[in-house]
Amino acid sequence: MEQYIIEHLINSDSLIVGIIMVFFQLILEMKSTGNLIYICIPVAIFLSTAVVWLIKIIAKNVNNTYEAGTGFVIGSFFSFVTTFAAVLLLFSLQFTEPVVKVVVKGWEVSLMANVDWRAKTFRKAYENVADIKTEDGRQIESFNGYPHPDNGGSNIPTVSEQAKLVSINTYIIAAENNFEKTIPFLSWILTAKSGTAESDILNDMKQHFSKKNSTYQVEDAYKIASDRISTALLEQSERIMIVGSILVFVTWLLIQIIVIGLISWVALRSIKENFGVVKAV
Repeated sequence: MEQYIIEHLINSDSLIVGIIMVFFQLILEMKSTGNLIYICIPVAIFLSTAVVWLIKIIAKNVNNTYEAGTGFVIGSFFSFVTTFAAVLLLFSLQFTEPVVKVVVKGWEVSLMANVDWRAKTFRKAYENVADIKTEDGRQIESFNGYPHPDNGGSNIPTVSEQAKLVSINTYIIAAENNFEKTIPFLSWILTAKSGTAESDILNDMKQHFSKKNSTYQVEDAYKIASDRISTALLEQSERIMIVGSILVFVTWLLIQIIVIGLISWVALRSIKENFGVVKAV
């Protein structure tokens, strides 16, 4: 079940799907940690019932002859369900960190296995390095023996410091953008910061060239980039708990206000209708 949720969360770029999948993952995490869910469910049922009872009291205060009809049943059911879900979610938000770890790790593994992303990013890095020119208009790197990726090339010349940095930043930006596109819900709350990726990749390059003369493998660059971004994302996991709690409460409150408003309007309308009937008599 967990694997199914993670795959759908990563493979879908829908904000709604992302919210639903994160919600289910939080519930699963809460269920797997012990008896908290068995405490949470009765509390959720009690509070949901209390909210429905309160809505009925409000309607009776508006019109003491108000009889619950189809509209009240639908409204109270919607209020019950949303209150129940809100309580579950608020309880489960304390398990944000392990859920974020699973999701981010899933994204990182998915990124490493994304052949299309790797090919596009490599092409972009190659072309960005090729676009670097000296003051007299010559390419800063020699591309002899380094064919374009479309012609079967698999390496980028990165002798100069500038070429190294351009190549590194291409991969970092591509990884950050991929997270924002792949998991829009989390990326709305979390920032895919690269952290120390640039300096770490640069040091890795320097160590590589100090030991051997072979071309630096770009796979090493995006592995470091995704790892550092994952670390930075995990460090922000507490933000989800804060933002998530605020969003859940505000959304729940707005829904209850709408339900109470509609039921109160029906109750007031019932008064007018009854008054009209009495006046006519």
